[in-house]
Parts: sequence; structure tokens; C-alpha cells
Amino acid sequence: MGVVLAGGRSLRMGRDKAWLESDGQPLLLRQIGLLEQAGLRSIAIAAGPESRPPLPNTPAGIPLLRDRFPDSGPMAGVEAGLGWAQARSPNGWTLLVAVDLPELSVNWLQRLMAQIAPDTGCVPMHQGRLEPLAAIYPNQAWAVAREHLETQKASVQEFCRRGLETGWMSRWELSAQDHHTLLNWNTPSDWPGGRSNQVP
Repeated sequence: MGVVLAGGRSLRMGRDKAWLESDGQPLLLRQIGLLEQAGLRSIAIAAGPESRPPLPNTPAGIPLLRDRFPDSGPMAGVEAGLGWAQARSPNGWTLLVAVDLPELSVNWLQRLMAQIAPDTGCVPMHQGRLEPLAAIYPNQAWAVAREHLETQKASVQEFCRRGLETGWMSRWELSAQDHHTLLNWNTPSDWPGGRSNQVP
């Protein structure tokens, strides 16, 4: 199963990152396509609160998951995604990717998928820092995600470290080249379309 995390408010970018185009295609549709090409057949979008602006039109049958924990950042999307996946496949796992990762590739995702073991997910790591928004989680971790938020902890980093400490997550040490794949678009200067609109 796969989930695209697209519920952020994009405050630093100043516009909805799901609509930013890469090679003429909105990032949201690009990420869905990557998950499909990587072999995932059940895909959902963690779309944030009900008040979120409309998303690009997506293929029929892809559900929009709403945050159950308001103002909790990406962790709310992780919880919503794992809740959706756990209800369908309690013993499976889910690949979660942020919408604003324009360098992701099918090959990179398949290499990440090759890292997992039964009942164990995998989070990339580079120079000691985890990359939890392009990671695989066991669906059984949904209960932990819910408890994490119920105790007012909204850090996805902390959630992943909890998984590493208790054994339901493993780490994939990235090379510098592999880590470059996780370049994200946070501000207009990161996005090529934003740079082209800036005054020299």
C-alpha cells in the first residue's frame, strides 16, 4: 500500500505544493504515478483537514484521508495513512512519501522496498538524520502513531526513532547520491517555476 502525504499548508512556499509542476505534471499526480510504477495497487492521499483547498484531480478510486488530529503536521498524515492501511491489511506495510519530493524515482522506491523484513518497516537515514517522509511503515504501527499523537507528540522523527528502538523499524543508510533523491521544494527558490518568476 502507498500513501502520498499532501496535507501541508505550504506556508513557506506560498502556494499549494501539490499543484507545483514537475515536467508539466502536478507533483501529487507524479507521486501517485511513482507508487503505481513501483508496484503498489492500493494508494491513498493524506489530504489534511477538511478545510484544505482542492487538490488536482486524481484517478478514480483513490481516497482522500483527513487528519484526525488537527494542527499536528505530517504526523497527522502518517496516522491517517496507517489507519487506512491497517483496516485493509493489518499485517502489511505502507510506503509513505511526501508530495514535495520531485527527485524521487521508481528505482529509489524499489530499493527502499527491498530493505524491509516481515513486520518491520524501513526509514532512510543520512548522517544521523532520519528521513521519515519517504519511508515504509508496518501497518501495525498505527496504534503507536495514534498513541503518539494522543500524548501530544507530533514529531515524525521521534515516532520513527521509537520504532527503531523497539524493533518495528530498521534504517537504510543513504549515500550522498541517494540522499539527493530526497531533495524537497520548501520555498519559491527551491522550485524552478518559482525561481523563474523572481526579479533578477
